[in-house]
Amino acid sequence: MKELYIAGFPSFFGGADTELDHNIDLWRDHGVDVHLVPMFGEDPAMRALCDTRGCRVHQYEPGIFKDKIVASWCNGGFLAELPMIMERGKPAQVIWFNCMCWTFDKEIEAHRNGWIDLFGFVSSYQRSVLAPKLEAVRPVQALEGYRPYFNPDSQSQQLSFAYHPPEDWFAMGRVSRDDGAKYPSDMWKIFDKVTAPVPTKTFVLGYGPNAHWKTGPAPPGLDWQTWLPAAIPVHELYGRLHVLIHKTGGSLESYGRIVPEAYASGVPIIVEDDYAFPDLVIQGETGFRCQSSDEMSFRASQLAFDEPLRKKMAFAAREFLIGELSSKQQCWRAWARVLA
Repeated sequence: MKELYIAGFPSFFGGADTELDHNIDLWRDHGVDVHLVPMFGEDPAMRALCDTRGCRVHQYEPGIFKDKIVASWCNGGFLAELPMIMERGKPAQVIWFNCMCWTFDKEIEAHRNGWIDLFGFVSSYQRSVLAPKLEAVRPVQALEGYRPYFNPDSQSQQLSFAYHPPEDWFAMGRVSRDDGAKYPSDMWKIFDKVTAPVPTKTFVLGYGPNAHWKTGPAPPGLDWQTWLPAAIPVHELYGRLHVLIHKTGGSLESYGRIVPEAYASGVPIIVEDDYAFPDLVIQGETGFRCQSSDEMSFRASQLAFDEPLRKKMAFAAREFLIGELSSKQQCWRAWARVLA
């Protein structure tokens, strides 16, 4: 049987850990024996979900990966333990996913020592940023053809596609972790400049003190509501929205899982025309990629006044998600070469 060891544990939240969670569904569908090795604890609810999917969970000790294929998603603890892991018994193969757009000191050290066999890049943009920095140390071998799998029927996120036209109000919003680098300083201004034939409402999930430090208070007259991270399930947020407006605040986006999440929920998305978004958003068909904050407000207003376009975009995004971003056949190809 094909088997894969994971240094880390999936989560209901976050980019890297939810990417891992969805990949588990892909691996199990292809008969992979998945071994999870938590290195920072585990969420009991996620543990239960992993158990139902047939995953095996092991307590970490440095020799556990000897002669095994091991993959890790942005797990700094795994990088810190690599010297001891190699001393206790070299894994058959180490596959590392950075998930950010900058390298880590321990990552560079591990690469210099030849401890990482394959680097997984989540987008062509991320590869263009990270690969030159890694190549400056030594040649890089990539997990060619890797595509982050997104399961629209994931049990962990419980997203469901629904078309609901605006009636009493037009709802805008976004979701991020409470990190100032995720939020633009003009976020409230973007929402405030949107016009619609009905009153607007703004909903932001993952908004805490760090985000507030970056954005400042909402302007008078804007009807808004925020929640701290994980205060409500993400599917409840998407169920309220008619459009999602996502502008970064300096963090860059190596992938941006909010895009397939919005697609799976029937919510048209407006993003920047930069980073990994050109790989995920077909301009004018599955969403809008914009050059400025003002254009984001304009595009949201356009969708508010043109319901046929908003509806067409929501359904086109769903088709693109199913046919491309959630294609098990395409997402499995890279793993088939590793686990054959």
